Amino acid sequence: MHLIASHATELAIRAAIHLALQPTGKHSPTREIAAGTGLPAAYLAKIMRMLIRAGLVRAFHGPGGGVELGRPADSISLASLVRAVEGEAQEERCILGLTACSEAEPCLLHAQWVPLRAELCRMLDETSLNMLVKEAKKRQRVLPEGELARAAAAPRAKPKHKARKRKTLL
Repeated sequence: MHLIASHATELAIRAAIHLALQPTGKHSPTREIAAGTGLPAAYLAKIMRMLIRAGLVRAFHGPGGGVELGRPADSISLASLVRAVEGEAQEERCILGLTACSEAEPCLLHAQWVPLRAELCRMLDETSLNMLVKEAKKRQRVLPEGELARAAAAPRAKPKHKARKRKTLL
């Protein structure tokens, strides 16, 4: 259940933590990040493109290529990661998903949601990627016990179509 952020945002935060834990100057291939975080590589590549467009991650092509953080981890807030994936409008999103929810036309949960949303936005703005890295180092792990095993065992989506065989001229 994703009441606050999409699954893509959750994966973006996990991938950013992985990058922040890498030594300065290390270019991490997407498949390495996927293996280290238990994330699906194809979906992760799409998320990385969003983070690159937002300037939070830099890409390097060719031999030794990969991605690294686009700026220091202490200058990347969780809010910036959320905005890179969800867009700017996520801060005003209705908890029930209604487009017409406002002070003038509130949804059934508006009065309870607005203060919670404001607190959540404050926490996301004040929490840097570096703060999460420090906590991960203190705990000596990023994910709870068994999370990588569960992710590896999860069924993967099957391709919608079969790959075509190429004809050879020989």
